[in-house]
Amino acid sequence: MRLLILHPEVAYRDCADCEAFVYDEKTGERLERQGKPVPRPKGTRAPCRLRANGCPKGTPERPKSLTELNWLAYEHYSQCRAVGQFPDDPIVRRNAAIIRQAVDAAETQQAYAIAGPLGALMGGRK
Repeated sequence: MRLLILHPEVAYRDCADCEAFVYDEKTGERLERQGKPVPRPKGTRAPCRLRANGCPKGTPERPKSLTELNWLAYEHYSQCRAVGQFPDDPIVRRNAAIIRQAVDAAETQQAYAIAGPLGALMGGRK
């Protein structure tokens, strides 16, 4: 959840595609010229391979992203939350609690980064 909230520009990006093609790191969009993706120039490395900044998603070998099962749980949570109805199931309750805690922590971190400590306490308002 943290990656999705704090770094949506890379959350859905395919690592193999990123290593092969150039992306705009601010928008997360793959760069294109004449409707075709721009190949990563020889001798350049994807952001995950750079020590200075790296990639918030990690590397293909050591990802910091959700597993396929965790994505499915998050999608289920998002759908239930959207309609305000969760099944009465202990696994769903457990997953929802874990996801809610992760979302709250990421949103607090985001508010802190934007508005500083006092702003985070005030819910990100300036």
